[in-house]
Parts: sequence; C-alpha cells; structure tokens
Amino acid sequence: MDAENAEQRIVSLKLSLLENAYDSLNESLAKVAQAAEDPGQWKFAVLNLVHALELLLKHRLHEEHRLLLFENVDRPNRTVSLERALERLRSVEVTIEPRDVAAIDQAIKWRNAITHYETDLLIHEVRENYLLIFEFLDSFHLTHFQGGLTQHLSVANAPTAAQMVQEFRSEFVEFQGRSMHRSWPHKLLTAQKYPEVSCEGIIFQRIHWGRESHWEETRREGYVPREHCRDCGCRLGELHGPGCCVEECPRCGDQFTYCDCDLESDGLWDLLPPISEEGLEALETPEE
Repeated sequence: MDAENAEQRIVSLKLSLLENAYDSLNESLAKVAQAAEDPGQWKFAVLNLVHALELLLKHRLHEEHRLLLFENVDRPNRTVSLERALERLRSVEVTIEPRDVAAIDQAIKWRNAITHYETDLLIHEVRENYLLIFEFLDSFHLTHFQGGLTQHLSVANAPTAAQMVQEFRSEFVEFQGRSMHRSWPHKLLTAQKYPEVSCEGIIFQRIHWGRESHWEETRREGYVPREHCRDCGCRLGELHGPGCCVEECPRCGDQFTYCDCDLESDGLWDLLPPISEEGLEALETPEE
C-alpha cells in the first residue's frame, strides 16, 4: 500500500462537547420527522435527545470548572452520569425546575431500557415527554449559552424544531404552579374523587403525596418531600394522578401502578390514557 492510499484510509472525527450535542440533537429531530411514518423511529429520537441533553449539561459543568465533569476529581478519567450531572448543577446553584427533572428522569429510564433491556414505549407518552425536554433544552441553552438552539440546527431540521416549540405552547398549560399537558389537570382533579381501592373485598385508603412510608425515615434526616410530586404533579397532601410511578400501594407498599395486588377501582383506572393508534401499530407483530 503506497503512502497516498494509506493517508486516505485515515479518517478523523473530532467534535467538542457542544458540537457533539448539536450533532445528536439534529439526529434526534431527524428521527422525530421520520416517526410520522414510522413510529419505531421514536426509539432513536429518545436516545439521541438524551445524549444531546447529557452533553449540554456536562458543558455547563465544564464552564463552572473542568473537574466537575469527572466522577472522581482526584482521578479525572471517567465523566459523570447524567443523573450526577443534574445533582452537581444544583449544587452550583443552576436552577432546574422539578417538572424538567421529572421529564429527564423519565427519559433516562427509557434510554436505559432501550439500551440495556427491552423496549416498551407508549408513543403518546414519549411524544409528550419529548416536548417537555426539548422546551427545557431550548430554554437552558438560551439562559446558559449564547443564543437559542435554532442557529445550531440544520436547515432540514429547523421546521421540526419549530413544530416542537409550537406544539409545546399549544399542548401544555400551567396548573398549580407546574407546566403539564392540557389533558392532565382534569385527570389529576378527578383522581381526588377515588380515595379508596379494594382487594378481595377489603377496602384500602390510597396514600397521599408526602405521606408515603419512606418519608418517615427521611424526615428524621432532614429531608422533606417537594411541593409537587415529581411524576404526576399533585401537591403535598393530594392523591396522586392515575398511573403515577411514585404512588405507594396501600396494601403491599410497592409501586401502586406496578404491584401485583390486583386492586380494584374502575373509576381511577378509567383515567389512564389509552394506547394511541401509533402505539398499537408499534406493538403489533408482522404476523398480526
């Protein structure tokens, strides 16, 4: 092999933290556009969005101090996780709203499941969460870096980004001090009308936010629950919204929505959102 051919085979790709983030964000938006015809593309949209989010938060840490990027500042060889990056940003007084933390937490769970386990996504939930995170990214970028995200998007992806912003403004409302999908306040209020559930004829009282058993121990250590539940957005002393992953089962103490107690409350379960047509199509097998 002569020197000229050898030189042509050497290909280098070098991106800064920000350039890497913008590249993943553009790829994510491209997958969102493709998802209109192929719902399976939401999987890749989520993966790339979370990657862009993680890199942007790490860049903000880097601006504060280079060593904040690393798990161990004495041995700077492994960068922090997204979860740890959020904690460090709060420690240096970078404000991130609870609703944004909740959306990011959910996206992290989806990312981990997609990467390490099996994928089971409800398309309408993914889309709503995507809107929340995209709006957060746009606001975070405007606050902490120079200008908005638009200037870093490709011409092909700019219309999708504009649609994301427009959909967020039209579909999300402010309720009880939190931004949430316009369909949620009604479900949250209606959930308060179902304080009881039953199992094999025994009545159990649902547990209000802030009265879960684990708070008894943490209060002794000085920790208290937030004003709003990080998942469903109910206020302290209120009952959780339908399907909330934080609510505690009054019978077994596990997660109310996912435990095996087979509790009955038709009115409450009726509030759970149905799987969208896109979600059903994504779950169907070729044989079906």
